[in-house]
Amino acid sequence: MSDIYTQTLARAAEAQGSTQALASLLHVPESTLLRWMSGRAQMPLQAFLRLVNLLSEYERNGGGYPGAQDPASGDKLSFRMGKLSARCARCDGIEFLPADPLQPLKLTSELVCFACGERVIHGNLIGQLATEAVNQSRAYTAARTRRQARASLPRRADRD
Repeated sequence: MSDIYTQTLARAAEAQGSTQALASLLHVPESTLLRWMSGRAQMPLQAFLRLVNLLSEYERNGGGYPGAQDPASGDKLSFRMGKLSARCARCDGIEFLPADPLQPLKLTSELVCFACGERVIHGNLIGQLATEAVNQSRAYTAARTRRQARASLPRRADRD
């Protein structure tokens, strides 16, 4: 299953010329990078945000954007990771339009919230979504830990 993490990793590997070069840039073993790219392991948030920044910098310096999509004119864009969606900070909307529909969609592209017109940078939305996914994962883990701790406590009736 392809998600924002795996798509971004594939684009970054293409921009760097190889998975080995990208692994070196991210200071991880290539085997770890390949697990992230295949979706078999979750990429740490800080590494993903660094990757988004690297790709954005690559674009700003005139590098082509590997895998850039040409949004169809007037098509609304939404960015999802599982059940989570990237949201507009002003109105909580989840649909966006390219500010310049004639340009390919890049991480540095400016988008416009379809609901309220707020402008946002594509890469910032992706970073926000990744952060939300990690926060949700941490909340689930904490809740599971609390449930397990409660389940392991002796029942009150057993103590009497």
